[in-house]
Amino acid sequence: MKRHPFTMKKAYTLFTILVLAALSAVAADRRAFPLPAHPSRIQFNKLKWTVPLGSPCRVSLANGLRAYVAVDSQLPLVQISAYFRYGTLCDPAGKEGLCALTARLMLTGGTREYNADTLDALIDLYAMNFNVSASEDLLQFSASFLADYLDTAFSVMQQVLFQTRFDSVKLDKEKQISLETIRHRFDNPVPTLDIAYQKSMYSGSPAARLPTEKSITRIGRNDCAGLHRRAITTGNCIFAIAGAFNRAAMLERLEKLFPASGAANDTTFPKIDAMPALKCLVVHKPISQVYVRFGVPLFKRPHADYYAASVANLILGGGGFSSRLGTKVRSDAGLTYSIYSSAESNYTYPGTWYIEFFTKNESFPLAMSLALKVIDSLRAHGPDAEECANAKASLIDEMPSMFRSPFDIVSTYAWNEYYGRSPEHYSKYPDSIRAITGKAVKQAVAKYLDPALFSCTIVGDTSALSRYGTADGFSLEKLSPRRTITPDSIAALP
Repeated sequence: MKRHPFTMKKAYTLFTILVLAALSAVAADRRAFPLPAHPSRIQFNKLKWTVPLGSPCRVSLANGLRAYVAVDSQLPLVQISAYFRYGTLCDPAGKEGLCALTARLMLTGGTREYNADTLDALIDLYAMNFNVSASEDLLQFSASFLADYLDTAFSVMQQVLFQTRFDSVKLDKEKQISLETIRHRFDNPVPTLDIAYQKSMYSGSPAARLPTEKSITRIGRNDCAGLHRRAITTGNCIFAIAGAFNRAAMLERLEKLFPASGAANDTTFPKIDAMPALKCLVVHKPISQVYVRFGVPLFKRPHADYYAASVANLILGGGGFSSRLGTKVRSDAGLTYSIYSSAESNYTYPGTWYIEFFTKNESFPLAMSLALKVIDSLRAHGPDAEECANAKASLIDEMPSMFRSPFDIVSTYAWNEYYGRSPEHYSKYPDSIRAITGKAVKQAVAKYLDPALFSCTIVGDTSALSRYGTADGFSLEKLSPRRTITPDSIAALP
């Protein structure tokens, strides 16, 4: 198509004018807001943010339900989390895996009104997201769906929570899935290390128990139904919901959905202490790298030393590449891609404080030696002022990400109440962290990270470890008592 020359000329002229105008605007903007010579000199306005309170959202309903309810009309969405006081620690001896299996069957085993396939189809038809999961000390139901489908979603939720069928055919299918998972749980070194460490640190306790093929086979429909009756009750639940709905109408819905709570729930978790049975547990796996986690028993929260330990942990290895372990072992020595520390926050039984890394077989003793020297240095000298200030700022500055939406607020405070913390926990948290001194950090490290108390779990090739077991003052042979096993033997450990 032939274009008129004057038309093209006008177009080019207009384009040139627009470009010049844009450049002029940019130049004016730079004069008003001059760019710094280096990105490190960019200054940001101070964020004015205060911790949202959970109390305006909290209600105690006549049926005994404790709920956090918030209206959020920005999106036509409803989100739910329900926390039930139960968990895998409550599994009876010999039927380990019962709680996790029951949680899955609540969604896959059908309900009184819907068979399993119909329930799946209904959830898919309305693009609803439902999930039931189990951890050591928590059974959690979660859901999200469009607000237009509120009636349907609540009908399905009522069925899933209180009218579960536990279809025998679906139970057998879920048991087969569990058995297949058990057969492959030690295929990879990372989960192998995690399980072996737990076995070593909590030897002989419920925290060290694992589902086995025998325990899964023993589980029947009555076991699942009995657990469901005990755990999924109104008085055993803390409920959180946010979305596009009328608050008063929602409270009426929750009154109808949850039956009267009746007697108070008597769920108690077993008493557990961290009692390492060995100085070193080696799991033989013929691989080219060695995976290591070594740690010490810590404490159960709440505990007066936790905030100091949290700051210390960020400085030691919880702060990523900028932490001492990340700098010395990863960046400077180049011995690993990943090394970190974790001071566990556990409200059900004492956690541990551990360091984890992986490295080449021949680098293992040097990496261990460097990691232990980093710990010794922090124990002896404590942190410098900048490290301490940066760690405290990091802990405080991450708080806004916990309260980004009304659902974040209600679910965070429901979880907070589930673990028995004060309603003012989060509002007091920043000042509690700011009060931590370098002296308190040094004392926490000296008190808990005692090298003499470390227990080490290793997953790697024992023949390679025997060749490369000593370097720079560290020797694997000094870690005694030491036991070497195969992955197949982990489940048989006490």
